[in-house]
Amino acid sequence: MTAPVQPLGIPTTRDLDDLVSLMGLLGYQLDSDVLSARLDRLTSESGYETWVVRDDDERISAVAGAHLRWAYNDDAPTAELLLLVVSDRARRDGVGSHLLGHVEAWARGNRARVLNAVSAAATDSANRFYRKRGYHEAGVRYSKLI
Repeated sequence: MTAPVQPLGIPTTRDLDDLVSLMGLLGYQLDSDVLSARLDRLTSESGYETWVVRDDDERISAVAGAHLRWAYNDDAPTAELLLLVVSDRARRDGVGSHLLGHVEAWARGNRARVLNAVSAAATDSANRFYRKRGYHEAGVRYSKLI
């Protein structure tokens, strides 16, 4: 059985350490203070949600973050999955799929008709993961450092 998905809430020092390690798996280099400040901005009040799955030792083994975005061309919001990472020790146990299913249910519950998965660290394994779950490449995203 997969552990339940929980809202992150106010992270402890140990939670921040776990999250920094998980985000390091995606190639992000940050420390607990930087992540804590970012999480202070990514609140439910501003349309963001962060969820975690904890292992038997109450350590965070997976995290997902998403937000709702309103657009000019639709009366329903679009949900965007901005972060999904599972620890090496929890991979291949269905934790990622379980967490993604939770995000999809949250998006539907907020009347979103589309969930975009933003994967800046797109790897072959990430691409396979999303495709296997019914996601497809959609459009082109342009970025410019300003």
